[in-house]
Amino acid sequence: MTVTVIIRKDTYRDSVILMRLSNKVAELDGVLQAGVVMGTPTNKGFLKALNLLTEDARKASPNDLVIALDTQDEKSMAHALSEVDRLLTTRISKDDSKIVPKTLESALRDMHDANLVIISVPGIYAKREALKALRKGLNVFIFSSNVSLEDELELKQLALEKGLLVMGPDCGTAIINNIVLGFGNVVNQGNIGIVAAAGTGLQQVSVLIHNEGFGISQAIGTGGNDLSKTIGGIMMIEGIKRLEQD
Repeated sequence: MTVTVIIRKDTYRDSVILMRLSNKVAELDGVLQAGVVMGTPTNKGFLKALNLLTEDARKASPNDLVIALDTQDEKSMAHALSEVDRLLTTRISKDDSKIVPKTLESALRDMHDANLVIISVPGIYAKREALKALRKGLNVFIFSSNVSLEDELELKQLALEKGLLVMGPDCGTAIINNIVLGFGNVVNQGNIGIVAAAGTGLQQVSVLIHNEGFGISQAIGTGGNDLSKTIGGIMMIEGIKRLEQD
């Protein structure tokens, strides 16, 4: 077996993209284990489970990209690393003619009726982007993690003043108007609403409801820290109020 870990400092990629990339690389001939992740504590736990958490990987910061591979031989390793590089630079959209807005302002010019922004950037930039959206009267779904409680509190207090929702930070799942945000399952639309601080719990409950033949009206994620003493359940309470009015 050949284990190689490469750390790319200050190189960010969306976690959903990295999950797909890791799965593709793991399917290559000669690859035993593959983990291409950001260097967050949670992801380090994932690498440890794969026996890929080397000392270099332990030292990686949440803003570093960690490429960890275990292959049968050096030839397989070289091919796998080449494929990682190719996938990291491959355009995600299959429609090259589609214009992708570069800024929030340009996106709003094309989508006048938009009222929700999904934010998936390194945690140190999440507050800045969320403030931009809130000041424009937009609800926010923050997939990013590693946002301080102080910043989260500031964002949620501002949202409350403006009558908006802040789902997250570290919000992995929501279902709004039958559209799944982040990770989730396509389930029946119905008259049962959910507000949850745990994305996996939200997914599990929504699927159980679906399997019993019922459906979801809205499923609002709050982020795991919303129920902390510092945040005080701001969005949990607001989410319940929204469901009462739905």
